[in-house]
Amino acid sequence: MHRQIPNILTILRILLALGGAVALWTSYQWSQSGLVPLWLGDPVLAARALAVFAVIAFVVAAATDWLDGWLARRWNAGSVLGEILDPIADKLLVNAYLIVYMLILGTPVDIAVPVFALVARDAAMTAARLLPGAPGSTALAVSPAAKLKTALAMIVAGFPLIAQPLGWTSHDILLLAWIGALWVTAALSLLTAWNYFRK
Repeated sequence: MHRQIPNILTILRILLALGGAVALWTSYQWSQSGLVPLWLGDPVLAARALAVFAVIAFVVAAATDWLDGWLARRWNAGSVLGEILDPIADKLLVNAYLIVYMLILGTPVDIAVPVFALVARDAAMTAARLLPGAPGSTALAVSPAAKLKTALAMIVAGFPLIAQPLGWTSHDILLLAWIGALWVTAALSLLTAWNYFRK
């Protein structure tokens, strides 16, 4: 039974990624409109509660990214399902939150372009690994650049959860630095994708 725990954690990461992103978007909508279901009471508290859940969901999901891999190696519990779901869970966690940030910020071009590049790249990589006969359908070793990309993407996806409550603005140096990191992440993602398909 314990050998299934890594896969269970991976599935949990997928659920937390989707649930956290929806919670973050709903929190923003409620805070802007004040239209909160009456049974939830104070709209401000309800919106804040969802925002807190979105932060906790991201932190827990990011932690499972390390934990499920460590447990799979420790217990020699690697599986085909885990190899398929693990990268999908990582991509969902990063992209779901990035899409919500983009929508909250009004879909500016300097954010939309790298986010769309990341989403398109990850969709192509997933298809390449899953579709029969696709160029990436066989297992490939994860390169150092790909590991760096994953770590950087997690940081980029999680940073606004810390910076936004501190009150960053459209001209804040933190926001500009985050946008720069987002572009670097997108560029590194496209580079690693090119290396995969080239192989």
